[in-house]
Amino acid sequence: MRVQLLNGFSAALGLAAAVLISSPAAAAPTLFGIDDTTNSLITIDRTTGAISVIGSTGVAGGDFGDLTYDSNHGVLYWAAGRGNDNLYTIDMSTGAATLVGTHGVDDLFGLAYDTQNNTLYGDSSNGNFYSIDSTTGTATLIGANSVYPGGLTYVSSTNTLYLSGAGAGTLSAIDVTTGAATLFSAGPGFLNDNGITWDPLLGVFWTDDWSNNIYQYDAAFDSRTSINTSSDALDGIAYADVATTNVPEPITLSLFGAGLAGISVMRRRRRMAP
Repeated sequence: MRVQLLNGFSAALGLAAAVLISSPAAAAPTLFGIDDTTNSLITIDRTTGAISVIGSTGVAGGDFGDLTYDSNHGVLYWAAGRGNDNLYTIDMSTGAATLVGTHGVDDLFGLAYDTQNNTLYGDSSNGNFYSIDSTTGTATLIGANSVYPGGLTYVSSTNTLYLSGAGAGTLSAIDVTTGAATLFSAGPGFLNDNGITWDPLLGVFWTDDWSNNIYQYDAAFDSRTSINTSSDALDGIAYADVATTNVPEPITLSLFGAGLAGISVMRRRRRMAP
């Protein structure tokens, strides 16, 4: 009987431990951004717009750049912008940037990852549109458009790459084979050297800009709401589903504790037995 009880408690303990160890990571929707004043990675609360600093990128120089998330491979890419012709990946837990390579494009202000074609794209201030090798940083010219770029974003549900126009505050769809821009919306107002990203859960666009503003736009990009204003210049914003460690369910913790308690009781009884 004692052996059966002990085996039962051991089985319970093993099951609880297995659940704790094998519990999968959960995806949490997160808005990442760049504080352009300090070159730091930040998060932006999707309800309040509150800003939390993760950490410095460790990179000096670069303005009006862009940020994008590759959900196929879980990588956050950053083009630092004017004065810095490099492509980086950024550690989402520390903010530290790692050099991928030099793209050699002056004023690369737009950056977006196309998850259907597994291609990183960029757009520069002279209206040139590029594909960018995500392993070397090398930029290859595809074509040109007449849009002064704020930022790029990709909407996977419609397989559309969008380019926001800085200053004018427009939104255009980009032909990824030619770089040509087709106006999608004239926009509700001015945007100062901004970043842009699509939020698939809320069905909205987000922008942050050099004038410290964080805006939420409707899907038609013809109405916006001011969510927050930062004390620093902002540029580059990216929506990401970031894996986080699951907190064990209470029943799992109870089962784990019961197993430990049961084994403890059996050990005490064994020591007391004649």
